[in-house]
Amino acid sequence: MIERIFDTDNGFWQTVGRVGDLILLTLLTFVCCIPVITAGASLCAMHYVCFKMMENDNSSTIKNFFHSFRQNLAQGAVMTLIMGAVGFLLWYDGWFLRQISGTPLGSGILFFAGWALYIYLLFVYVVLFLYLFPLQARFYNPLAATFKNAVIAGFKNLPKTVMMLIGDGCVFLIIVLCFVYFPQIAFLPPLIALPLCAWYNAWVLRGLLGLVPGKLDLPVPDGGDVKEPKTREQREDEK
Repeated sequence: MIERIFDTDNGFWQTVGRVGDLILLTLLTFVCCIPVITAGASLCAMHYVCFKMMENDNSSTIKNFFHSFRQNLAQGAVMTLIMGAVGFLLWYDGWFLRQISGTPLGSGILFFAGWALYIYLLFVYVVLFLYLFPLQARFYNPLAATFKNAVIAGFKNLPKTVMMLIGDGCVFLIIVLCFVYFPQIAFLPPLIALPLCAWYNAWVLRGLLGLVPGKLDLPVPDGGDVKEPKTREQREDEK
C-alpha cells in the first residue's frame, strides 16, 4: 500500500508533476515576455511545451521552452510588433467610438455600422491570436503563410474556435471569481492559467496541429510548394 502511494507512476503524482510543469511554464513565459519584443517567441515556446505534454514527451520543460524560444526569436519579434500595433489600433478605435457616443456623430447608421465593423475586426484579431502562436510554434513556414493559415484555419474550424473561446473564457472567469469571492487563494489560478489555456487549445486543435498520428488538417501548404506542411521536428530531421 505504501509503495503504491509513493509510486511516481501513479495518477496522483503524475498530476502533481504536471501542475508543477505548468507553474514553471507560466514563470518562464512571463519572464521571457518582460522585454516585450520577445513576447511572441515566449508565447510560441509556451505552446511548443504544451504540444510536448500532449504527446506525453517527458523531456525537460526548460530545455523544450528555450529550444522553441530560440527558433522563433526573429519571427516572434515581428509577430509581436504586428499584433501589438493592430491591438493598439483596435483599442484606439474602441475608445474613439465610445467617445463620440451621445454626440451628433454618435448616432445614425454610420455609427452603428462602425461598431459592427469594429466588433468583426476584434473577433478576427482574437481568432488570429488563438491560432497564430500555436501554428508558428508547430510548423516551419514563412511568416506571411502563418498569418494566412491562422485566419483560414480559424474560420474554417469555427466550432473549434468557439470551443477555445469558451474554454479560455471559463479559465479567466474563474480567476475573476477567485479575486472577488476568494481573495485568499486568488494567486493560485494565475499560476497555471495561461499554459492551461494553451494545453486545452492544443487538445482542441490536435488534428489540425498534427498531434494525432497520421492526421494533419492544416488548410494551407507550406509556402505553396509542397503537398503537406512540415512540423519543425520534420524540418530539423531533414537538416
